[in-house]
Formats: sequence, structure tokens, C-alpha cells
Amino acid sequence: MTLELANRAYCTPDEIARDVFVPVGKFAFLADFVVVDYESNPRVPIILGRPFLRIARALIDVHGEEMILHDGDER
Repeated sequence: MTLELANRAYCTPDEIARDVFVPVGKFAFLADFVVVDYESNPRVPIILGRPFLRIARALIDVHGEEMILHDGDER
């Protein structure tokens, strides 16, 4: 699989997380997440919105340029 990103760059996925439960309000949906590693550009915004980050309880280390998402005890 080859992906074209919003900045017109192409990349191949490192991994695909399948059948992840994503809670939306009082409903939960199964979704697949494609994990990619690419050079970031500070002028291109992250596509994850604040509601998703809040629901996923994301920990963002701005100085370390890292975002951590937990799945139970795993991260």
C-alpha cells in the first residue's frame, strides 16, 4: 500500500492497527489506523482533532516531539 499525504508526499505504512474501538459519544465504532513514519513539516497541521485526542487520552510531549496513545496498559 502506498499513501499520498496532504502535502503530496508518498509513504508506505509501517503498520496497520486493525479493529480498534473508537468511542464517539455513546457509540463505539471499529476502525483501522494506518501507522506511518515521515518527516514532519511544522506548516502542515496534524489531522487529529482535539475531540479525538481528548477521548483517546493522548499525552503530548511538545518539547520531545512525541505523542503517546494508551490502549489499556499498552502504549
